[in-house]
Amino acid sequence: MRVASVLLLAVLASFSAADDPSKPHDHQGKLDKFKLGPPPALSSSERAAVDAGKTVSKTVPVEGGARALAVFDVAAPPAVVWACINDLPAYPRMVPGVHATKVYGGGTRGGVKTTLVTWTLKLLGYSVTYHLEFQHSPSASAAAFALDYSRNSDIDDTVGYWHVAPRNGGSSSRVTYSAALLLKGWFPKPVVDFLLSTTLGRATQWVATEARRRDPVASAGSAVTAALPRRRLPRGSGRRGPPQLPPTDAAALASGPSAAARRRLPRRRRRR
Repeated sequence: MRVASVLLLAVLASFSAADDPSKPHDHQGKLDKFKLGPPPALSSSERAAVDAGKTVSKTVPVEGGARALAVFDVAAPPAVVWACINDLPAYPRMVPGVHATKVYGGGTRGGVKTTLVTWTLKLLGYSVTYHLEFQHSPSASAAAFALDYSRNSDIDDTVGYWHVAPRNGGSSSRVTYSAALLLKGWFPKPVVDFLLSTTLGRATQWVATEARRRDPVASAGSAVTAALPRRRLPRGSGRRGPPQLPPTDAAALASGPSAAARRRLPRRRRRR
């Protein structure tokens, strides 16, 4: 118990000594930065999986950190998805594990908007703080981020990338997220797992939820689908998947049961 307390105090001391916005980072970048352009091509099997509504994700451990890639579809237009991604002050509400974000600078040049923002992650009673340079190019429909090396951060290095492409005539989006993270010094395994899950593993799960919250069309579609009646499967059918919905159309839903359906409704018995 005493050893664990000493290790925790050592970690806390390393955090307090690391994050210092008045001093530059101890290097100018170890990871290659992402370019504001199209995402890497998917294999045919990966594309088929995303088309089927699945998330294609990869996490590759590297010395001192990890790399991650995720591709998934969101039932909202690209403008709504970008509104979520670019709303950096709202990340503490949207993204689990993010305690605070504070924008401290930025500007626009050559059609690329740059935002300088400080991130704070809370874990196990203490915090990890780092400073990012976030760039968004609307013409490329891409964003990239890296450490702001003019300020010292608690992590060694990180880079990342977002890309949003229209799908289904612009009513939905295909989102690509890729990032890499290098930790600074020694971290306990729970801290490492938390950092990797917050900055890499769980960094994309919030997008679809927030997009549904902001897009009334997507939210209405989800509500109508949830309200439709479910059809019971006959016994012995051998199927164990989710119940299938009966074929419906907007006119039938609006006008109520058809005459044939009304004839099939059971009559209520009169009380004698």
